[in-house]
Amino acid sequence: MIHPEDQARAFGTWDNPTARLMYHDIMELALSGVDTSGRVADYGGANGLLKQWIPHSLSVDYDQSKHPDIAEDIMSHVGEYDLIVLRYVMHYMTDAEVLRLFRHVASFHEGRLLVIQFVNDDLVSKYANSIGETKYFRDDDDTRALVSLDWMVQARRFYDYTVDADFYRLRLNHPNPSSHDERIVIYELTKK
Repeated sequence: MIHPEDQARAFGTWDNPTARLMYHDIMELALSGVDTSGRVADYGGANGLLKQWIPHSLSVDYDQSKHPDIAEDIMSHVGEYDLIVLRYVMHYMTDAEVLRLFRHVASFHEGRLLVIQFVNDDLVSKYANSIGETKYFRDDDDTRALVSLDWMVQARRFYDYTVDADFYRLRLNHPNPSSHDERIVIYELTKK
């Protein structure tokens, strides 16, 4: 499914403090201590924003309007990589789809998996702000359970912040959004 609310090539480039934090500022923490020198794939990498930090990374996404390096579905794409990054991908998928993706990656990938995902303790507010889109938001515990079922957690980092209302006005044209607390969790994983 293509997600028009992602705004194709403009994805993650919104001029807003929350968007800057999520898609730019958090990357120093997310990549801290992570070896990015080898072959890196950005699964669900949309328009290639990860290249700002890892210029040699390859974006893999089925949405051709975002001009990924490899236009394929991450649920079936296979490649030889040292690191696969999943940045803000899990909320597009049901739990069963997330598990299927993680098992697919484990079936061929011998390297590390870096997951960067926002989580919400206040799911009522998150869903109320997320109009005009179908997403599958999770709290921290549910996300941890999904990532650690078939993978070993080598490192976990997190950052708490507040999503400002303007983020939803810009991204989703929400007429009356509200601010709410959120957390970005970063998992560095290896295969069990």
